[in-house]
Amino acid sequence: MNSKEAAATLGYAEKTLRESRVTGTLAGVTTPAYIKRGHRVIYDEEDLLEWTAQFRKITNTSQSSIDQRP
Repeated sequence: MNSKEAAATLGYAEKTLRESRVTGTLAGVTTPAYIKRGHRVIYDEEDLLEWTAQFRKITNTSQSSIDQRP
């Protein structure tokens, strides 16, 4: 999928995802894997789901959304 679709899947603005490829971090962790073909950037949906799975699920706002799984 392209950057726009990947950003929507992750819940980020496309610009944020694009900038994360430069900085190497998104949400305080390593940027999701991607493939660059010429000027095109392609994300694999499975990689995005795997990247998202590293974050701890919370059930209410009193739990820290910053805490991550070990």
